[in-house]
Amino acid sequence: MTLRTNLSLLFLLGAVTAAGHTAAEPVPADTSRTQTRGTDIPVRKSGEISYLPQVYGAVKAKMELSTTDGEYRFNVRNSRIGVKGFVSPSMRYAVQVDFNNEGKISILDSYVTYFRKNFEFTLGQQQYKFSTDLDRGPSSNMFANRSFIAKYLTSYYGSTLAGDQAEEYVKTIGSRDIGALGRYSFRAGIPMRVTVGVFNGSGSNNPEWSKSVNLSTRLDIGKREGLGGAASFYTGRTPLDVHVVETDGVKKEEDFTQKIRMWGCELHYVGDRFLIEAEVAQRILFDKEKDVITAAHIQGYYQFGLPRNGFAEHIAPIARWDTGHGVDFLNSQTKLHDRFNANRMTIGVNFGLSPKLLKSELRLNYEKYFLGHHKPSDFAANKLLQDKFTIEVVASF
Repeated sequence: MTLRTNLSLLFLLGAVTAAGHTAAEPVPADTSRTQTRGTDIPVRKSGEISYLPQVYGAVKAKMELSTTDGEYRFNVRNSRIGVKGFVSPSMRYAVQVDFNNEGKISILDSYVTYFRKNFEFTLGQQQYKFSTDLDRGPSSNMFANRSFIAKYLTSYYGSTLAGDQAEEYVKTIGSRDIGALGRYSFRAGIPMRVTVGVFNGSGSNNPEWSKSVNLSTRLDIGKREGLGGAASFYTGRTPLDVHVVETDGVKKEEDFTQKIRMWGCELHYVGDRFLIEAEVAQRILFDKEKDVITAAHIQGYYQFGLPRNGFAEHIAPIARWDTGHGVDFLNSQTKLHDRFNANRMTIGVNFGLSPKLLKSELRLNYEKYFLGHHKPSDFAANKLLQDKFTIEVVASF
């Protein structure tokens, strides 16, 4: 393990130990969040706060079966643990680590927030709040697999030398960066929130020096429950990387970055037992010519309570329709940047093993792709766009 990983482990273990030796105090009346909306904004009400650290996390394990060729795999997608709490009546913190982020250990969140009445300011590594679905993690996502927006929208690409041949790659700026973010809530007939953030643009855990910043802005309209919507915009540059250029027959790598711009719109309705939401977003890379990804989805669930002392607390049928155009991916045969256009239908049922929705669930999902006549050349070997049946268990705390 790296030094940074060891320090992260010591911090988390120290917080857990402190929790066992600190006398409990009254906590705010409500520090919960609406799980399905993917927000993380504590709501402080009257009463003293507690400085006792709160440990939280999630484990997400699943079995996937490709109904195209019959192959399967077991997979632990996430093993997250974090600590959050208050250091004063107007300041809180959060640190979160994923010990199995696609086989890697990574620090996700590491920030402090100052808040006063309707304003809050956050500094550190955090989500830049572009998209609700992009921000969802294992404890707030309804489905076993992420939407096209969450999985593909933030991709960019370049190339490296392998011997004397250029091999392309596809990476992602993800949903987190290091920077500063401010949010102000107000009423203009209806509740509204304005969010503005500036970030390095170099991605998670990468504090690069630069003469420019990436900018993220968002406007939320309406309450978390009932009818609401949002519009967001992001502009800046992709992280500094390399690509291969050829001069007089000689290939070499050089530093490379691209201008990136994203916009998105959302609409949702949250009821007592159901949710329906729609989102559309577009990413544009500016190089010699524009490179555009457009993705959209509509999704929802309905929750039914079950008799006490049964197998589960509740059952929730879910459904999602995804569409993606010009989506970037790495062709596993050619080792080159490739694209696909696809629609996808996901249906399933979630069995809630906890009274709270999404907190502890057994999920059964089936994904059906509609590719038309333009399947990628590596379709037979690449599970990316193959129909799948997934059994997943999520335990969050």
